[in-house]
Amino acid sequence: MRSSLLFSLLGCALLLCTSSVAIFPFKSARFTANGLVSAGSLGLGPSDGAVVSLGDFDADQFVDYVTLSPDSATIKVWTWDHLGFKFRTEPYATLKAPSGWSVVNVVSADFDYDGRLDVLLVLKQYGSRMSDHSETRLQLWIGDSAGGFKASPIELPSAGDAQPLIFDDTGDMKVDLLGQAWASPSASDSASSGLKIWRNNLGEPNGSFAMWVCPCDSENAPLQHAPGTAGCRLASPHSSAFIDLDGDCLADLFLVCEGEGGRTRYEVHTASKPNKSEPFKLSLSGHLPMGAGALSFADMDRDGTMDVVFPACDSKGCSINIAHNRQMPLCKQEGGWLGPGPGGPTKSQSKLQKAAANVSARQSTWSARDASSLADPSDASSRRITCRTPESLCTKDEGFSFDFEVGSANSDITTLPLTAIVPEAFLALDNTLASPAVPLALSIGDFNKDGFPDLVIVTLPDHNRPDHTRVRLLKNVACSPGKSGCPPEGWEASRTFEMVTIGAEVLETLDDVRSATFLDIDEDGTLDLMLQRQVSAKGGARGAATTVTFVQNNYFHDAFFLKAVTLNGACIGYCEPSDGPRFKPRAVNYAGASYKFTVLDTNGVRRAQQVGQLPQHTYRSLQPPYSYFGLGRTNNYVESLFVGSTRRQPQHFLAMEGVVPNSHVVVVPWQDANAPDGGDPGQWHKELYLSPADWIPAVTAVLVCLILLLATIVFVLHMNERREDERERKRAVHAINFDAL
Repeated sequence: MRSSLLFSLLGCALLLCTSSVAIFPFKSARFTANGLVSAGSLGLGPSDGAVVSLGDFDADQFVDYVTLSPDSATIKVWTWDHLGFKFRTEPYATLKAPSGWSVVNVVSADFDYDGRLDVLLVLKQYGSRMSDHSETRLQLWIGDSAGGFKASPIELPSAGDAQPLIFDDTGDMKVDLLGQAWASPSASDSASSGLKIWRNNLGEPNGSFAMWVCPCDSENAPLQHAPGTAGCRLASPHSSAFIDLDGDCLADLFLVCEGEGGRTRYEVHTASKPNKSEPFKLSLSGHLPMGAGALSFADMDRDGTMDVVFPACDSKGCSINIAHNRQMPLCKQEGGWLGPGPGGPTKSQSKLQKAAANVSARQSTWSARDASSLADPSDASSRRITCRTPESLCTKDEGFSFDFEVGSANSDITTLPLTAIVPEAFLALDNTLASPAVPLALSIGDFNKDGFPDLVIVTLPDHNRPDHTRVRLLKNVACSPGKSGCPPEGWEASRTFEMVTIGAEVLETLDDVRSATFLDIDEDGTLDLMLQRQVSAKGGARGAATTVTFVQNNYFHDAFFLKAVTLNGACIGYCEPSDGPRFKPRAVNYAGASYKFTVLDTNGVRRAQQVGQLPQHTYRSLQPPYSYFGLGRTNNYVESLFVGSTRRQPQHFLAMEGVVPNSHVVVVPWQDANAPDGGDPGQWHKELYLSPADWIPAVTAVLVCLILLLATIVFVLHMNERREDERERKRAVHAINFDAL
């Protein structure tokens, strides 16, 4: 009787468990296969053109797209419909290029500092070619409250042949431009030589809507000249960037300049605080390798520094190259003493020794630094510091270095022959969706969330047929003996790439891809792929149709991620314009923010990582407005998240403790301009949005089942105990009555 009752109750509990999923409104998965799944065009048709810019135009925290028509004359803004899982065009957000001009690039940013996205159209005359020293016209369209743009644009002073890059010149978190100013062919060479600054005066109280070219002569140049050169003249095309390179969480300038003998030069200008004599200081310069393609920036070896990733090709084939940023490493507990952490010095030569050698080469020593920098917590130049503690990740390293000399004797650059990773020997170096074609950079993203950035590349099976391509997904893996791309000696600390084949069959069906980009389509916490395809027009005709294909990343990875976006501080909480309702300033595309953090993996090893926000905008550099980083497998919070801004004040970064993984961090660096020292990061507004993982419904269902099962067992045991107590009471009463007789 008891057993039957117990089994009956357990059966009822199990029946409730099997139907518990129906109680909760859990949606069925849109994609079920474990791998890459084609999601189609998601509303973008062949006649809509190529995707040329990204941004959150409607401030709903979903990335929207800007497309350029096949004739390069019309741009449209497409907003993401989360419920419909597709893009929808904005009827009031369509712009046309002036007659006789074509759009070659679109830059989405908040130029007038009002919390809304504006767009800068970079225009060239029809028929102009790359590197022909032609005029680059700049046309700025200001966003309005209706989701469109103002009736007429603002004409900025034209640039030379090279497209200007975005940066923050004065530390006011406004968008400035850096490049060569345009001078007519009849003007002297000095009129267009040297870098010029388009300083942003938009949004000032006086109502001035103009950007002016800084009148910088040779004695008052915006940037220092490299020794033995006449100053940097941006290469056309170039892949310059605005990103932190010396580790102080303050964005620096990496410029790609014209060189001699077919080799381009690079210059690194590090940002300085207001107490320094120059806003930017020339720290490094040199030559890039022959045949080097477009540069990308990422922390490839997870040592907390930004490395440079680029392709290089010759007549025999191509290679993937990683120029490692040599800085002081993360401290770790070693034998009871604080020593170098992951990526630290080896027995042969430490990073500190290499840094000291570079400092000596520039006739500088650790002890000869400016003593005034002692008051700056982010500057370690006047103190002999060998490593960074988890609490001081934003410590500047004056001795950081890059070495781009390719060779087996140079351990500061990793060169991986393409044939060691994929079947093809050549990479597609040009994005032919643009007219004229622009450089195609290697797209970097952590698709498996392990904390090590991966690559998606476009290869050429036949070097003589650039219209026939293949897309390859490359996973960043640790080296092992005999693995392709790993050195025969010292492989323990090295990493390489391996081609992903399992679950990536959808990529094998495409042979007309022109560019591949990592993106999170529906903001679900995984990086997907956007593939832009184009069938070559017959006879080289202009206006070939472009097809956009999205590939959903549906791999299951037992790992965590973190997203972060830093705004420009135009408003605190809400913006309240006079011409419309108030809104949250989520759409600003702020460039130059820097993130550094530490996290403990499942083995208890502390890792440091660094990620930049929107470091590149030129030549259709498709980068999302947020920063995404995988955390790997961890059972802990993000210990310390440092968020750096471009403000030139004593404390320019914010430290956040205990950030929850699988979340979206929003930082609004608004502060009182009248505060002492210009402001305090403690005033910055912080928001945290949690992203539920895919297995949350299953865990909830199992938890409900366990609770019901335990409750049933407790109830049955309780009833049995009551029955047993009742029997004991009756036996006692019966015994008393029997004794009385």
